[in-house]
Amino acid sequence: MDFQVSARKWRPQKFSELIGQEHIVRTLRNAIELDKLAQAYLFSGTRGVGKTTTARILAKAINCAKGPVAEPCDECDFCQEIKLGNSIDVREIDGASNNSVAEARELIETIQYAASSSRYKVYIIDEVHMLSKSAFNALLKTLEEPPPKVVFLFATTELSKIPETILSRCQCFEFKPLSQRQIIEQLKIICNQEGIEVNGLGLEKIAKSGAGSMRDAQSLLDQVIAYCGNKIENDSVEEVLGVVGRTTLEKLVEHLIKKDSVQLLETVQSIVTDGKDLNFLCRDLAEYMRNLMIVKLSKTPDVLLDIQVCNFQVLQAQSKNFHVDELQQMFSVLSRAEMEMKRSSLAQMIFEMSILRLAEIRPFHSIDDMIKAINSLEEVAEPLVTANESINSIKDELKINEPAKISSSRDLGSVASWEQIKQEICSRKPVFKHYLEQCKVLDFSESDLKLGFIDAITLDQVKNQENLRLVKDAVKLICEREINVTLVLSDKGVIANTNLSSSRSDSKEKKKSFDQSQDKSEAEIIQYALDVFGGVVIK
Repeated sequence: MDFQVSARKWRPQKFSELIGQEHIVRTLRNAIELDKLAQAYLFSGTRGVGKTTTARILAKAINCAKGPVAEPCDECDFCQEIKLGNSIDVREIDGASNNSVAEARELIETIQYAASSSRYKVYIIDEVHMLSKSAFNALLKTLEEPPPKVVFLFATTELSKIPETILSRCQCFEFKPLSQRQIIEQLKIICNQEGIEVNGLGLEKIAKSGAGSMRDAQSLLDQVIAYCGNKIENDSVEEVLGVVGRTTLEKLVEHLIKKDSVQLLETVQSIVTDGKDLNFLCRDLAEYMRNLMIVKLSKTPDVLLDIQVCNFQVLQAQSKNFHVDELQQMFSVLSRAEMEMKRSSLAQMIFEMSILRLAEIRPFHSIDDMIKAINSLEEVAEPLVTANESINSIKDELKINEPAKISSSRDLGSVASWEQIKQEICSRKPVFKHYLEQCKVLDFSESDLKLGFIDAITLDQVKNQENLRLVKDAVKLICEREINVTLVLSDKGVIANTNLSSSRSDSKEKKKSFDQSQDKSEAEIIQYALDVFGGVVIK
């Protein structure tokens, strides 16, 4: 006998053999038993999930010699004729090649004649969405009021293209994609019957590549059998399907943990050289991130993950290196990359840039937590260096950064005085420790103190009226006299002169401080947090 592909050889012939569409099978069986058969049914769903097969089984059930019956015998002449496609009363029409209005009118003319030998005349139109608008319009009246004992069975993969006028005249059923477990169980049955030796991991890869379609999975199984023979190895499955193994995914994640961008790119190049499909790799890596999330969050991950295809020890060890936020962001990046890769001719570049992005992902920080941290800084003073330690540290800082120019007779005294001023300011308001790290002492004499700041934001914070008063008090306390203070934006040379002994205030001094009692805007609070902790806002 000539070879038959698995999709034809193992096509279900009874309702009991259908997989994964129990809700549809129950409805159709009840309709037959209760004699409430509709004049038209429309089956929609992705490819290879049983739409046309269900239509053929329904045609057999209502025309079976023992029926109408909820389960066709598949043995009588009527069932065998329908199975072989020889029944003159059951016509199967391809909507893609018979889509004109002339063919629709010819169909309507033949409907008027009664069935020759069967109980019902059945018209199965596959890919019905391919019919032209005129052809649909020609069918409207016939669909609404067909002759007795006539049933229309439509199948489509694109429900959105069916006119509403047609949908309203049909009972519509949505076929669900099959789960990997359902596909694996069916493939096991086929392999056992055909004498094929294969393990669960190989079948899992085939089922995953089938993407919910039983026909696709069966076609891939035939392809793997043709390559491997009667004994299927995991490596052979990966070669035929173009998918990467679990070890490669684990290696990629290890490089992500180490933030090793070079190794990531080299691994991707090696995968491409081996002829693997990057679309499959992107999908599998996204699933790996999902598995890491489950292991990290669930107390019983073995219930949610397949123990045959997952290495729990590796997943548990790797999950400890990621925050939940990181895993969520990584999954989103990979999901978006997969969609972009399908639409672009630059799939490899898109994947490479996406995987480099994964290496830079950091956990999110709550704005509320940052504000609490700021408040705690103001309430609890941090430990400061002692006066004895300060002289040596200041001298080292002067050698490295060359921040100060001492111009008075109090040369050594001025250095010591500035360090004492810093300690006094920070003891009163700890947040100033951050501000003063951003400044340099450019000149310190008997009557003047010039401070240079590296950014305008810090300069504005220090020039705040309340903060200036604090600096004034500290300088006066340590130096025991009034000293004129000059604030300079050192990188641009912009100088702002501020005399602490005067009560004059310019427009910037009128700005409301973060610590004042007035309500602050969200933008001000966020900016204040960034000033203290650094970083950027991710939108």
